[in-house]
Amino acid sequence: MLSNSAIMILVMVAIVITVLIGVKFDNNIGLIGIAFAFLIGSWLGPATIYEVIAYWPVNIMFILLVTSVFFGYASNNGTLSALADRIVYVTKGIPWFTPISVFLTAFIISGIGVGVWGIVFVAPIGFAIAKKAKFDPILVVIATNVGALATGGLPWAAGGPTNIGLIQNAGWANPEEATSLAYRFGFASIPCCIVAFIICYFLCRGFKAQPVTMDKPAPFNKKQKQTLAILLIVLVANMLPLILNLIFANSVTAFLASHINIQVCSVFGAIACMMLKLGDEKEILAKNVPWYAMVLICGVSMLMTVAVKAGIADVIGTWLNSNFPAWALPAAFALFGGILSFFCSALSVVYPLMLPMIYGLTQSGTSASTLAMITALIITACYTGMCPFSQNGALMLSSADAETRQGLMYRMIVWSVVLLAISVIYALVGGYGIWG
Repeated sequence: MLSNSAIMILVMVAIVITVLIGVKFDNNIGLIGIAFAFLIGSWLGPATIYEVIAYWPVNIMFILLVTSVFFGYASNNGTLSALADRIVYVTKGIPWFTPISVFLTAFIISGIGVGVWGIVFVAPIGFAIAKKAKFDPILVVIATNVGALATGGLPWAAGGPTNIGLIQNAGWANPEEATSLAYRFGFASIPCCIVAFIICYFLCRGFKAQPVTMDKPAPFNKKQKQTLAILLIVLVANMLPLILNLIFANSVTAFLASHINIQVCSVFGAIACMMLKLGDEKEILAKNVPWYAMVLICGVSMLMTVAVKAGIADVIGTWLNSNFPAWALPAAFALFGGILSFFCSALSVVYPLMLPMIYGLTQSGTSASTLAMITALIITACYTGMCPFSQNGALMLSSADAETRQGLMYRMIVWSVVLLAISVIYALVGGYGIWG
């Protein structure tokens, strides 16, 4: 049986080999990742075969399935295309603004309470807009992810209470202190994300979006109106319990907030669409559910979980504490949190593992800004969370049609690295420290 250190090294080598094989032979690297997970985790490591099978990320696969089916109805009956027509029509005289409109849509929908789950609503519309306005679809991924992140941590959004809980669990047991840190992070995220989007907008040449000549879009038909109504109901149902629990906290609102989320709403929304016959159910299951991407994402996630179980996060934490001066700690947390988030869920793996490291540093008397370290960690982990192996990236990838999806997957990896570099540089020049 190999040591944990050897397992971690082998997993990193296996990931590189897996990606190279996928690029060279255009194969689904998820299956290769599963094979390496069994080889390293079970044959050479301490886990049983059934424990490795349990590494399959059921939560990620479930949310990909239910959201793609639900939004598949809106795609199948032309509702998403009709919405995109209206946005493109409004901005047709200022084509450079069209990509910015995707960012602003994510910014607003996330900020009114949905949180980062706003990507589920915005990405499908964004890809439809990009196809019509002929700008790079990778800018849709960036605009949606960064726009939702900018306002997703505000006090009244879904991320606000979540961040408070994460910070308290990390060691800041005083509710007032945890709440203050979470709220300050929420507002500090806005300028950081705007800066990142502006940089990517110019790097992706968003200002080169093509002017569109088009007549005024036709009115929505009956099925599209019904689909829009269901979309709106799902949006409100996902958002309202969180807002009510924030304003009128009691046992009823707490129950609703903890039992209603985007997965639940999508299931009921899909059932409503199915009963009203708003789309071809068999065609949606065959064409709109990203089965190929699911295997890829979940397979690589299994492989990375082998490294997580071997203690890769603890190794990183120990090394950070020993090798970085105080002024460089925000950049260090940005770097390593961002790298981990390429393959792990930021919410369930990266934050619970690395926020306690920040708390430990604050207790040891470091001169580094607590808020700067927290902001650098959370924002960067969300930036690289647009990688297709991570949850947010998988959600956005599943929102694209098959043609767009095929060319987008590996570019999402590249641009996740670009955003990681932007965030680390931003941290090194003291950008995150401006906010406390």
